[in-house]
Amino acid sequence: MPTISRKENKKMRRFLGKVSCGIMVFCALSGLSACKKGEKDPKGPEGEGTVTPTESLSEPLSGFDAANRELVRQRAKEYAGMVVVSVGEEDIAMDKAMFLIYSMEVRGNYYAVYYESQYGTSYWDMVYDDEGHTARDIFKQETLDTLIQYAVLYDCAVKNNITLTVDEMEENNAYVEQIKEALTSEETERGGFTTDGLRRVCAWMMLAEKYYDMMTEKLGVTKESVRETINKEDYKEYETEYIYLATTYYDENYELQEEPETVKEAYMQQMEDYYKEVLTGLSFEEIARGEEAMVHNTRTFLAEGTGAEEAYIKAAAELKVGEVSGPVQTEYGVYLIKMIDDDCTKTYEAAVDAAYEIQRSETFSAAYKVLLAEYPVEVNEEVWGDVILGATVSLFE
Repeated sequence: MPTISRKENKKMRRFLGKVSCGIMVFCALSGLSACKKGEKDPKGPEGEGTVTPTESLSEPLSGFDAANRELVRQRAKEYAGMVVVSVGEEDIAMDKAMFLIYSMEVRGNYYAVYYESQYGTSYWDMVYDDEGHTARDIFKQETLDTLIQYAVLYDCAVKNNITLTVDEMEENNAYVEQIKEALTSEETERGGFTTDGLRRVCAWMMLAEKYYDMMTEKLGVTKESVRETINKEDYKEYETEYIYLATTYYDENYELQEEPETVKEAYMQQMEDYYKEVLTGLSFEEIARGEEAMVHNTRTFLAEGTGAEEAYIKAAAELKVGEVSGPVQTEYGVYLIKMIDDDCTKTYEAAVDAAYEIQRSETFSAAYKVLLAEYPVEVNEEVWGDVILGATVSLFE
């Protein structure tokens, strides 16, 4: 992420801290839970079934919404009676929509950090397309589409007797605790967020995501089926550890300069001496601890990639696991390299994961169009029309 100068650094630090929990909500139904079949009756006294927390813990007397408890409860009650959209037989009230709105605003604010630092204008008011839609319009429509999709998938899960397990419910409650830590008291009041309310909406989403996982698997999309389409040899990767002395530096004009040959020779001899010590059992960490100018780190790179200098890659490729190279001179400095893993699969697995998500998203989209046609959808424009994305719950500005 680029370095950004803003007037309110404290607010920025708070925002960046909440991105990690808020943005994950909109990873396109990535599936928070494993596809395990529950054992409980999905029907409950309020139609929420086992997605309602099995144990309703009392909210703490301090922290979260304690400073404005009555305002929060009043707002939550108010929102619960405001239907945003009806999907099939379910009326989705503003209390559910508020969490999706907040999460989408956090996601938009993440983009706004870069955009506003580069252009000095509001990201949310940026014209997004030729039809004059702003970023607010696009995010608002995506929020509504996501609400509808969750409602459809949740209903399918209930009709197919799919429930959340005890472990999944505990995972849900732990996730809610992370959300509560990210929310400010003002955001809590504006969103009407209570502990039980957050648990219900997150469990609602979690059950929908569970059905999504099971549905895409039934459609033939599995991690293993996708793995067969990706050539592992294209992702030959090494994981190494190194110590390094730089023989280059940046001058006052930020231009790269080389040290004199005498310095290069001295560093090469120094690394020769350290190499001998490594052969006697001294670790890279121990060596680096006594040398202020030395860099000690790890580096993972593809054999056919650009993650390291050519001389570094060539020297590393000749090592077996646990072996250490002699001094390696590159255009930037002198290295000692230790092979940690000569069959690293980090990038390969990341490629498999990405391809898997794309394939199941595409497969699901086609099936979802057919599924959605079975559900009448009615948007309450009187309520939804007043929502302004980027200014409803979050406090980025």
